[in-house]
Amino acid sequence: MFVAYLRVSSADQNLERQKQLISDWKLEKEINSQDLIFFEEKVSGKNVQERSQLLKALDYLRERDTLVVTSLDRLGRNSNDIKDLLQQVRSKGANVEILDLPSFSGVTDDSLRNLLSNLVIEVFSYIAESERVKILERQEQGIAIAKEKGIYKGRPLKYHAGATGQNKLVYDKVTEMLSRGFPILTIARELNLPRKTIYAIKERSY
Repeated sequence: MFVAYLRVSSADQNLERQKQLISDWKLEKEINSQDLIFFEEKVSGKNVQERSQLLKALDYLRERDTLVVTSLDRLGRNSNDIKDLLQQVRSKGANVEILDLPSFSGVTDDSLRNLLSNLVIEVFSYIAESERVKILERQEQGIAIAKEKGIYKGRPLKYHAGATGQNKLVYDKVTEMLSRGFPILTIARELNLPRKTIYAIKERSY
């Protein structure tokens, strides 16, 4: 069985690109549709425990199954998280297929193939984490400069009382659930939103 995990970081992003990549891979490998199951979610990659579909995908895996992701950063933001997740996959006797990394499927020796795969994953997870750190540093530097010049306005609010369309529906649902006493974590899971977003709406509304 092939278990595909697809993730984007926010509700306004879509999963179509990842779906297409996995569909193309399925056709290339001549995999039957009944042998491929999808787990999808729109949630930040920061906290593994808040990614319910990833946890379900890991729980679904059985020996000789394969977890399929389009890229390594779909699994996590830092190398330790990625290595922990991959260890969970291996502990089940399952495999992992990362579409934008070499698979070494032509290497017949299992030990050598695993060694090569582990080395590549180690290198790319380190690169991914380093790139994210650099991006955050550049963002912080840009914000600091903008504040010094008096032109920093912060990120515009997405979910608020004056929002329109889908954003207003999400805001109304959050405030409704808050008023009914639902826990923050429950609301976040139900609406597929980061907990910090729920806290921010709560602070502005009460």
